[in-house]
Amino acid sequence: MKIAYFIMAHHKPDMLLRMMNAIYNEDNLYLIHIDLGSSEDLKELGQNLVESNPNIRMLPSRYLMWGGWSLVQVELDAINYLLQWNNEWSYYINLSGQDFPLIPQENIQAFLNGRDTNFIQVKQRDEEEMRKRAQLQDKYYIEDAGEIKMLGQRKPFEDYFSPNIKQFGGSQWKMISRDFAFYTVTAQLSFEMQEYYRYTFIPDEQFFQTLIMNSPFSVKISEKNMRCLRMETDQQKMIYHAATFRMSDIHALYSSEGLFARKFDLAIDADVVDFIEKLIGVSD
Repeated sequence: MKIAYFIMAHHKPDMLLRMMNAIYNEDNLYLIHIDLGSSEDLKELGQNLVESNPNIRMLPSRYLMWGGWSLVQVELDAINYLLQWNNEWSYYINLSGQDFPLIPQENIQAFLNGRDTNFIQVKQRDEEEMRKRAQLQDKYYIEDAGEIKMLGQRKPFEDYFSPNIKQFGGSQWKMISRDFAFYTVTAQLSFEMQEYYRYTFIPDEQFFQTLIMNSPFSVKISEKNMRCLRMETDQQKMIYHAATFRMSDIHALYSSEGLFARKFDLAIDADVVDFIEKLIGVSD
């Protein structure tokens, strides 16, 4: 079976190369996006990968911003590209340039083979979260010159959609079927939700979840996205982000159900990546 991978990278070329080596299989497709503001070393690596492998391609670069619509738009662009490139893949998997597989690629293919399930974390908003979310989403948000800017008032979500359409959220990392991937770029409901979420804050943690749960694919879902990650708060920047795994986390990594883990940094702890490579049989 064929998997279509979409990898978003913006720094750390050494980590991207190690990850690509670990997930590479001639049967799969690999589409890489390198942020427009990335280093020349990273851009050169991406170009070298494309020139050396017919099943690796690059999506045209653009600036991506945490909290902005660009993170959703680049995935929709990637899905469209992959659908036009090849009609044989069965699953779409998105990764960052600092992710790493926890099992061999052939085991991931065997796990997905014959399935029709979308592995995407979905959380229905409780009343308190809905109240906080409404306070964020009652204004327009746009990306402008490297910043998220908040504009004037807007109507609530409920005023844009019929009463049976509900909001959901969850992690942006997922494994979705080709059929649902096709739905995300062709369905009328998707276009309507794109118009709404285009001007919201952190849409990448809402758009796909809300779309799938209000679609025929809501019955074909596992709320486990098969990722291992640990979130922590950066006290200086006051943001919630993925913690970097170290060798001390090996037990936690392999006690999880994750097929992939996020995130790793060779400058912080290269031993954990070395260990996983040996465990899953990655060759130099």
